[in-house]
Amino acid sequence: MHSALWLFPKLAAVVFAVAGFNFFLDAGPLAKLLGDWVTGRNANRVMGVFSILAAVLLAVPQLRLWGVAVAAFVLCGTTVMLLERRKYAYAMPGILLLGTLPFSLVAT
Repeated sequence: MHSALWLFPKLAAVVFAVAGFNFFLDAGPLAKLLGDWVTGRNANRVMGVFSILAAVLLAVPQLRLWGVAVAAFVLCGTTVMLLERRKYAYAMPGILLLGTLPFSLVAT
């Protein structure tokens, strides 16, 4: 039976790349919320850079462990901030993605 685990790191890399570019370009509702709460555009750019870094590291099999670590850092920080401000609907995708990250480590 063929395992579909190979798909997890690739999908996670795509999700982080899209999110990273949205943060970096100050687009999307989450980027606007973060900009309002923290320091504005600079916080979004930092989140964008870390998200894009996570996407690149997740895409390279030899660096996938580092990608999962950076992705978990980004997701934990964002999720805690959203939950603290009672934005539960915005936090749910991050929680679900955080739950799937370990599957990226066992993918071949």
